[in-house]
Amino acid sequence: MHVDIDSFYASLEEKRNIEIKDKPIVVCVYSGRTEDSGAVSTSNYKARELGIKAGMPIVIAKRIAKGKDVIFLPVDMEYYREVSDRIMEIMEDEADIIEQVSIDEAYLDVTEKSGRDWNKAIEIANSIKEKINSQEDLSVSIGVSSNKFVAKMASDFQKPNGLTIIKEEDIIPFLENFKVSKLHGVGQKTTKSLNELGIETARDLSSYDIKELEREFGKNKAKLLQEKSLGIDLSPVEPKEKKQLSRIGTLKEDTKEINSIFEKIVELSKDMEQRLLKNNVSFRTISLITIDNELKTQTKSETISRTKDVQKVVSISKKLLEKFFEENSDKKLRRVGIRVSNLDFSKSQKTLDDF
Repeated sequence: MHVDIDSFYASLEEKRNIEIKDKPIVVCVYSGRTEDSGAVSTSNYKARELGIKAGMPIVIAKRIAKGKDVIFLPVDMEYYREVSDRIMEIMEDEADIIEQVSIDEAYLDVTEKSGRDWNKAIEIANSIKEKINSQEDLSVSIGVSSNKFVAKMASDFQKPNGLTIIKEEDIIPFLENFKVSKLHGVGQKTTKSLNELGIETARDLSSYDIKELEREFGKNKAKLLQEKSLGIDLSPVEPKEKKQLSRIGTLKEDTKEINSIFEKIVELSKDMEQRLLKNNVSFRTISLITIDNELKTQTKSETISRTKDVQKVVSISKKLLEKFFEENSDKKLRRVGIRVSNLDFSKSQKTLDDF
């Protein structure tokens, strides 16, 4: 399976501010050099209909949006990562193996969980969609097939909130009419070269003389391109070891009252303890994440001797919180989070008993 969270950043911004729901939303990475310098990180579907897309300079996006009710917002990565972590946990429970490839997408191997039964695989996909919708109020698009490449193509096929199943016998008919530019992993430069050879669709590419392709692209790339056109992909779903574990929560009200903020830290630490036990992980670095009422994020960290003790997270986070307010006495916090990093997954290490 390939699971893709629909317009992730923009959907999250809609969710936490009901007043902007159903409007074109553009989430931007501002460089800070000028008011409008930077680039569009993502946009929701309504903004995309206007022609505003990821990677576009903000100044051009604003030019397109002139005279229209378009909402421009800065990225809030800590918030997005926190929700992403929870969604990845939902998928992890449903899969044999999960390979997270970005903050909003992952490949899942469900071969064993489904018993190699397509109907069971569809049940798993629907279960993932239902859980993410009920727990996070977000939609995802899922592609299910026999390999990663076709699953990715399938998840892009019906958006938003799509579920596309491509069985082995349906792969060629599914792919053959795609423009080569739409094949995942085929960039603009390669598309231009293919078009110059008269290759417009996956069908054209699949039937093109391999020797001619090799002369143009080299042996390895020619083989890869033709395999894409035929929906061949032997790469496995490969789990990536987590680099950090974090929990972030919203306070009942914007506040600078340390005790009430600390209560939230204790609450978050209980949830983190479950994750630490589940992953059998120790850590060295503890971080406190603060998001103030202007949505500015600061992170303070301390590195200690390796431990699995969540009480260390609690005590050090309190100390870092006090330090934050010593330096920012005028600030009120809207959200607070804790993070552990420099992780060591003991279950993946050999012990003396293994020898």
